[in-house]
Amino acid sequence: MYTGPCNFRCPFCHNPQLALGQITPVSQESLLTTISARLGFVDGVVITGGEPTLYSDLGNFIAIIKNMGLSVKLDTNGSHPEILQKLLADNSLDFIAMDIKTSWSKYQMAAGVEVDINKLSRSIDLIKESGIDFEFRTTCVPSLVDENDILEISKLIGKENKYTLQQFSPHSTMEPAYGNIEPYPREMLLYFADIVRINAGNCRLIGI
Repeated sequence: MYTGPCNFRCPFCHNPQLALGQITPVSQESLLTTISARLGFVDGVVITGGEPTLYSDLGNFIAIIKNMGLSVKLDTNGSHPEILQKLLADNSLDFIAMDIKTSWSKYQMAAGVEVDINKLSRSIDLIKESGIDFEFRTTCVPSLVDENDILEISKLIGKENKYTLQQFSPHSTMEPAYGNIEPYPREMLLYFADIVRINAGNCRLIGI
């Protein structure tokens, strides 16, 4: 399930219409009807964005889904730790995935807006301490993410945490100039993964 808009403006975002809220909204009733019709065929719902934690009533919606007997995975950029904290306290989530765009020093450039790093750090800590399944992930965008950034992120998330590196796709990007950036070669992503495994222990590569 996709939500829009997003409070970030990542220049490499591959779904700018969703991030900007330029989508046709669907009512909650319609969504729940669709989910109900699939009971027995699916065992969970992924809530992604945009940025789902922009919605103050997210917890109520998740509670309805959970009452249907379904698991819930949440994708977030980590900008609203207070929402994450409440969802976790209410046992609303079964899995969390958080994007870590790059190292803190480059974050504003990667997010396209001013970012409160303390809030992101708080979200990371909440997720690590949550006791539920989770992963952190980074899209490896040349100029925004290099080996030093990967090293910093892997130290930040700590040993034995799940970390995914994703290949950058230069298609339909928020900033057209990013459509001209050549993705890293496969060998570079493998090198990044080796850096991660020294510090975080667990790394998955996708899109290569």
